[in-house]
Amino acid sequence: MNKTFVGLLTLSLGALVSCTFGSVGNREEEKLVILQNLIFFNNNQTIPIGTNLRSYDNQADDNLNQFSLTSNAVVYNVSVQSSTYIHWETGTYRINPPNQVLGVLTTSSERSTAVVKTHTPYTVPLDLPADDLYGKTYSFLNASTVSNITQFNSTMETGASFLFPNTKVANMPLGVVAIANVSWEEIYIRMDITGGTTKSVTILLPQGSKTITPKCKIPIKSGRTGNIEILYSLSSLFQDRTVSGNPIRFLTTLSGKPDPVVISKVSNVDLYNILQQNLQAEDIVFSFPGCFPGVER
Repeated sequence: MNKTFVGLLTLSLGALVSCTFGSVGNREEEKLVILQNLIFFNNNQTIPIGTNLRSYDNQADDNLNQFSLTSNAVVYNVSVQSSTYIHWETGTYRINPPNQVLGVLTTSSERSTAVVKTHTPYTVPLDLPADDLYGKTYSFLNASTVSNITQFNSTMETGASFLFPNTKVANMPLGVVAIANVSWEEIYIRMDITGGTTKSVTILLPQGSKTITPKCKIPIKSGRTGNIEILYSLSSLFQDRTVSGNPIRFLTTLSGKPDPVVISKVSNVDLYNILQQNLQAEDIVFSFPGCFPGVER
């Protein structure tokens, strides 16, 4: 934490404890002013934080373009072609204050009664003006078309990965990540499938976005040594899922289509809808890795 801020915090909290205030009403108002000044000072501290946005396949090998998935007890081998690309549009964070002592003062009625509005450390962005540091969004992704996203160029805890080159450092206020949001202009996938069926598949997903909610505490603090990690799992886009007791099986449905298969919003719409549902499912395609309740990442 900034040494100047620590000094101000110590002096101000000391004032809260030991100062002699004129009247009870004035005392509460003066306490509130001190807290507001503390919050303002803290709100204006920013630090640079990087992001690692990775593609991976959960296969524990170096061949990110090849993976096997089981659908309805049938094994399918998937080979993703190098022409596959994502046209990224934006990637942003919202940040919440770090703790309850430095919470956020909100409504006029709360201010009049000297109540400090606090919030959970993460999960939901605070409803604040766009010019407040905790009301702004912080960009971590440059608009760019990135191809050959299954090329092995990095490693992670579970093995090989593709590290997207279009991330950037963002200067963010001290606090915790509330949400991340990614958006794309287009996702294009070319792949061949063998095993349970033999298909040449082309997928075109139009403009869309996904909000990624952390399940753990991802701190933005002085001395943080690692980048924020966000995963994109291409293989999970095609895996079986069960929703409200009903199985959703992309590959099984695909196997019944005539070859070649083109999937878009106007062609093979049943498969298109499955992919859209999988994209939006929580912690399936997009996720914060290793982020569980009680964990700090």
